[in-house]
Amino acid sequence: MGKKDDELQVIVIKDELGNYSRFRLSKKLLVFLTFAVGGALLSLLTASSVLLKEHFERKEERAELTRRIGELEEELKELSSQNRNLKEEVAKLKEERERTVKELARRVEVIDSLMKRVGLKVEGRGEGGTAVPVEKVLTDPEVELGQVIPEIDKLIRELKSTPVGYPTSGRITSGFGLRRNPITGALEFHLGVDIANRWGTPVRATAEGRVVKAGWCGLLGKCVEIEHPNGFSTYYGHLAKLLVRK
Repeated sequence: MGKKDDELQVIVIKDELGNYSRFRLSKKLLVFLTFAVGGALLSLLTASSVLLKEHFERKEERAELTRRIGELEEELKELSSQNRNLKEEVAKLKEERERTVKELARRVEVIDSLMKRVGLKVEGRGEGGTAVPVEKVLTDPEVELGQVIPEIDKLIRELKSTPVGYPTSGRITSGFGLRRNPITGALEFHLGVDIANRWGTPVRATAEGRVVKAGWCGLLGKCVEIEHPNGFSTYYGHLAKLLVRK
């Protein structure tokens, strides 16, 4: 390598025979190139550090995003499970309500049958005003059917055990209360209701109870006495034939 004050001479040996090439470089150019290369390297290092920083930040963001996605997937599974449980619960409640409605409808039929059996009637078809069909009452979600059933069962028990209505069909020849004795004509208090009909017309108890007497009862002739659960007693007299016994 040769050198002058304002330039550098560079000799490059090409082979073993001594062939060479000679280059002259200006010191200013060399300094410029040195600073240029250094600046380029510095810029490259700066850019690389920025890229590395962004890479790690994005990596952390991806990791956080992956974690959050995992949490959301778990929450979605939990919500799906809750939704499935709610659907099952709603289905059970709906099934239970439908079953309760059927039970109530059956009880309404029992009450209607009891009322018809003892001669109680729902008079007339009405003349307007506010009314709600029984079916609507039974299907109304605001009505707590579970609380209604025990009350209706109690009503049915009371209807079955309370003597209401007439024990047979026919013409009332003498009502309950004050009357004239058919033989003496004296004023007296009649303790029963006389119903006339054909010989052999069936006579049935007007409520559930226990037969405490079945036989001859003096002026009543052949009679049956029944005690009912709620403290009432009923007597059925002037019978042609007894079909029950004490």
